[in-house]
Amino acid sequence: MKRLKKKFKRGIHRKEQMKKILYCVAALLAFIPLAPASPTPAPRKPPPKKVDESDLAPVIGMTKFQVLSRYGKPNRKTTTEDGEQWTYILNMGQFIGKHMIPFFVSTQALRIGVLTFGSDGRLKKFRWDVPED
Repeated sequence: MKRLKKKFKRGIHRKEQMKKILYCVAALLAFIPLAPASPTPAPRKPPPKKVDESDLAPVIGMTKFQVLSRYGKPNRKTTTEDGEQWTYILNMGQFIGKHMIPFFVSTQALRIGVLTFGSDGRLKKFRWDVPED
């Protein structure tokens, strides 16, 4: 009988020890992340904006063909003392689209590009309104 009591006491004592160990392990596991932390991804640079060539100002020395391929057919062609002059209205679509709205009041002005070609067919001078942002 004494043996049974000792075994029974040992069994209870072992169960208590096991409970204590399990509590300690559970407490330790609660502070350890289950999955390894992924490294913070480097911030992505936004892709470079595509520049519409028709928004760029012309370059002195461009040929008529280069101007036509970049800006298309001019709105008006005239001949002056300086040479042939091509006129482009640069923001006609935006201007008309906004001004079709009833009671729309705008300070937006038409942007105009005036190109003057010399006798050799190359761009001699220009006036190019820049967009207002």
